[in-house]
Amino acid sequence: MADLPPDIIIAVLYRLPVRPLLQFRSVSKPFRSLIDSTDFINLHLKNSIDTGSNLSLILRRDSEICLINLDALSDAVEEAHPLMCYSNQILILGSTNGLICISNVAEDIALWNPLIRRHKVIPFLPIERIGSSLLATRVFGFGYDPENEDYKLVRISQFINLGNEGCVSKVKVYSLRANEWRDSEDMPYVLCYTRKNGTFASGALHWVVNRKFNEEADLIVAFDLTAEKFREVPLPECAEERFHIDVGVLGGCVCMIATYQDVRIDVWVMTEYGVKKSWAKLFSVAQAEEVVGSFKHLRPLAYSKTVGEVLLELDNQRLVWYDLRRKRVENVSVGGLPDSFEAETLVGSLVPVEARRRDHGREHNLGDEKNKKRDDFLSEGFKLVL
Repeated sequence: MADLPPDIIIAVLYRLPVRPLLQFRSVSKPFRSLIDSTDFINLHLKNSIDTGSNLSLILRRDSEICLINLDALSDAVEEAHPLMCYSNQILILGSTNGLICISNVAEDIALWNPLIRRHKVIPFLPIERIGSSLLATRVFGFGYDPENEDYKLVRISQFINLGNEGCVSKVKVYSLRANEWRDSEDMPYVLCYTRKNGTFASGALHWVVNRKFNEEADLIVAFDLTAEKFREVPLPECAEERFHIDVGVLGGCVCMIATYQDVRIDVWVMTEYGVKKSWAKLFSVAQAEEVVGSFKHLRPLAYSKTVGEVLLELDNQRLVWYDLRRKRVENVSVGGLPDSFEAETLVGSLVPVEARRRDHGREHNLGDEKNKKRDDFLSEGFKLVL
């Protein structure tokens, strides 16, 4: 192996899952330096996203968090999360690039990469008050700002003034790079789903809202994580009866779930982000048909490798593959699947929970008191020594 060009070694390694790579870090110092480097971590992540590989399902029930390998659909394996459990409850606030943002009922919040078993508890943010207004709800959203190479957590606190039924939604943003919370612009909308955290896609977090208190949901808004501003997402032309809106993400694209109560559910995908004409109806499923069985809610999670099937979560109780061409479903049988659960997708990555910076070609973890020298695996004339 000492005679293999570094490019060949890299081309082999970045296609591997995370856990074998963690074992290979022990082979030699150059291997460790390569696998820990930002360039390799980004290359590995990009390959996983582009090829749809290294995907897992995160299943949450009460205080338990389990992972299922999506390629193998192996048995659910419980992961030991880093937070204390109060009232036997852990919440998943979001997931992106292999990092999961979790919280307990005391609102201790941690960024956690379960595959490399690293976590970071972020600074506590107390609940603010606005005069005599009542705190109606508080939701979060977690995502990645590609422009600033920063992971951000957004908290929206919605306050109701019972006297005039007015609503104010205060927004705070946590930056991993700065390791601090800061104020952002208020959200000029009313949240429709008080327990639904933001959906991350295309550099923005998305919520279902309306413009006035006590109105039906009729909008999807996006919070751009780079500009840190809200904007409305154009909806598809649906010249039919009223339906309930939900927002999700499928294959990296924003999707809209339109529920015609007790009749059917349509799933739309925005193939070109922000372009109204790019909405396309992916499929429509009756809510009481023999093929799928009776259900009230569905959530699309991921495409199959062939992109001919979509993995669906039904009523937080079932996982099924929906065949887009034949319009048939196949139940997913997984050992250790809880009776009820919330599901998210997770791309396996080596992304650390510490922000990094570069100084004169060297990488440093922000906040570390002692910076370690790293071997330059890609330097000219390098020879791998085992």
